[in-house]
Amino acid sequence: MAKGKTLCNVCGKEFSDYDEQEHIGLHSHIGYGSKHDGDIIDLDICCDCFDVLIDKLAKQCKINPIRHI
Repeated sequence: MAKGKTLCNVCGKEFSDYDEQEHIGLHSHIGYGSKHDGDIIDLDICCDCFDVLIDKLAKQCKINPIRHI
């Protein structure tokens, strides 16, 4: 997670107050079994980019990751 101003890794915009509140991201040290073994993922995504990415990803999933409540 970035310190100070958070920027969306996808579009590059600075997070709005709403983006900061939701703070959608993936922050993980990747281990054995991935071609990214040893890499650190530090991904912050604004709400607009998340909507686009999750809609594309959900279409590729056998089990839909979106649960409506």
